[in-house]
Amino acid sequence: MTQPIERARRLLVLAERDITSFRALTSHPEVDISATGFFAQQVVEKCLKAVAEYHSIVFRRTHDVDELVDLLLQHRVAMPFPSDQFSVLNPFSVILRYEETPYISMSLVEMGQLVDLAYQWARSVIAA
Repeated sequence: MTQPIERARRLLVLAERDITSFRALTSHPEVDISATGFFAQQVVEKCLKAVAEYHSIVFRRTHDVDELVDLLLQHRVAMPFPSDQFSVLNPFSVILRYEETPYISMSLVEMGQLVDLAYQWARSVIAA
């Protein structure tokens, strides 16, 4: 097994850990959506990074899912979803961890769909 594939698989394991946290938080209505959204964003970020690693694409340390998507597109990595699909999760990476969340127009169900989409896609790429 090559190093990029090993790193990609490790990132998927870390994404799975974050999926577990995301799912646990969604079952507690008293948990603020910013905390749940943080784990959704982390799953997507790790999945994008796993695909980048798999393709030996060098990326800088970032939490910006749009930047990661753009990088994958620059390297002609095919994605079965619109390129801006995950943009809505970007504020959860840092901003909403330190600021009040006045209103977030995203449901936990929608977050879960993005988590599932990113994870299933990354798994299918890395398993290929």
